[in-house]
Amino acid sequence: MLLEGTDISTFDDDRLSAYRNRKIGFMFQFASLLPILTAKENLLLPGLFGPGERTADGKKAEEYLSMVGLSDKIGSYPSQLSGGQQRRVAIARALMNGPEMILADEPTGDLDEETEAEIMDLFKNLNREHKVTFIFITHNLHLAGQAHRQVRMGHGVLKEA
Repeated sequence: MLLEGTDISTFDDDRLSAYRNRKIGFMFQFASLLPILTAKENLLLPGLFGPGERTADGKKAEEYLSMVGLSDKIGSYPSQLSGGQQRRVAIARALMNGPEMILADEPTGDLDEETEAEIMDLFKNLNREHKVTFIFITHNLHLAGQAHRQVRMGHGVLKEA
């Protein structure tokens, strides 16, 4: 598999982990926030794992929460946030290590239409303003239709849509 001209299929586990930690952010199907941590503390987790220097940059976490419209929710726990707010925390967390791309599994799957539109606007802004590439893994054809490029998987083969 080539990413940016680099054959990552030749990487050993440590090198592949380091590459993922540096270059790729992840958003899971559900926000997957730790309930005992505040929004800010949930953002600090990615910096504590992986190879190299481990950092927990609180100022950066606050900046990202502000970027996704949650500067007033920094000290809130997941149970105090709506589904859309939890999703925004997950987006900010995926950005914490400065990835060039984010893999987002069903990023709006559990949201109502209005909140889905807000989240999609946020993705578009992050793509345009911060040059982050988003790869959506989704069954939602409406969501997929908003992407610059679409590929579909059928019988284990990716094809241009």
